[in-house]
Amino acid sequence: MSFLTCGFIGSTVHGRLADSYLGHKKTVFLSCLLTSITAFLTSLAPNIWVYALLRFSNGFARSGIGICCLVLATETVGRKWRGQVGQYGFFFFTIGFLSLPLIAYPARTSWRTVYKVISLLPLGYSILIVPFVSESPRWLAVKGRTGEALDVLTKFAELNGKKIPGNLAISNPIDTNSGNATKPESLWSARWATRRIATIMVAGFAVGFVYYGVQLNVENLNFNLYFTVGVNALMEIPAVFIVSVFLSFANRRTLFSSSAFVAGFSCILCIPFTKKTTTRGGNFAQLSAESVGFMAASMVFDVLYVYCVELFPTNVRNLAVSNLRQSLMLGAAIAPHLVSLGRLSPWISFLIFGGLSIFGGLMTTWLPETRNAPLCETLEQQEKQEKLSSAPITEMEFSDSSN
Repeated sequence: MSFLTCGFIGSTVHGRLADSYLGHKKTVFLSCLLTSITAFLTSLAPNIWVYALLRFSNGFARSGIGICCLVLATETVGRKWRGQVGQYGFFFFTIGFLSLPLIAYPARTSWRTVYKVISLLPLGYSILIVPFVSESPRWLAVKGRTGEALDVLTKFAELNGKKIPGNLAISNPIDTNSGNATKPESLWSARWATRRIATIMVAGFAVGFVYYGVQLNVENLNFNLYFTVGVNALMEIPAVFIVSVFLSFANRRTLFSSSAFVAGFSCILCIPFTKKTTTRGGNFAQLSAESVGFMAASMVFDVLYVYCVELFPTNVRNLAVSNLRQSLMLGAAIAPHLVSLGRLSPWISFLIFGGLSIFGGLMTTWLPETRNAPLCETLEQQEKQEKLSSAPITEMEFSDSSN
């Protein structure tokens, strides 16, 4: 609970830092470094109170890694690859999750050793990899650092065997000559953005509740607990691959809602098998339904992050994704209480998980479709873009310096 609570708080802090002050790259570096330090210090905790405080600090520190990496990755590619690139992080997250037993088993006699070993991973990332990562050219342009943004794009072009014309420049997406330049935009400054993030957060709460809750609810299945946990972990892998393929051609709304409906109905299908039974087939039928439901819930979880990235402009994108993560963690923090209730009446937990998943899928009714839509840089620009959807704008505003 301490770990989840601090993640709820840390998401907002890191989102604000990434959007307004440090940028994506520096926020990732800071998060990795602090994650490593707090993980190592946890291994030295002398009592439960210090341990809880350090777990809180560790969760706070690591909450900025995922959101900033996702936004940074998707902002540096074109719309064709945006969905697939957004999924790569989830694939490596799954690989990391599956590697934990390999790390923990040799050190199973000492939990302190486990923390010391895992503290080396973010430290190595912050030292060996992050220095070679480029800042998002979109964020640099929004901050008026157009020269640095052009340098990053030139570097990307060289890596791809291309060359940017020498007379090309990036225009500042924020009009410094207008009166609005002195009024920094916030996620809550536009009514449409407020309604949109509220809808995303409600859907995120439902998704987080179901995604994390279904994992914990395996104890209410009529099957071997350890085998079921292993099956669920393996279902993460096909979920990532399926979403990566579908995001290349499917509408975000359709993919999100259909996956949520599959997860919901699969949970509900587990209800007929909640009564204790000695038949082997009944147990396997329940496990199959639960596994499909968890895979679909994992797909919903992955799609929602990419969808949120595409729904908001560059100057508030990190904060929007951070607010989504808050709602996901809130759902995750409450889900264990329903699992506890399911020990008394298993069918109740499956019914609520299923109903809430279907409810989350319906929330996309109030959200626009974003497939192949350009990423805008400011709230004002996105509002104009959506009002004049028939007038296309480029993903990055370029001007010919010779004009």
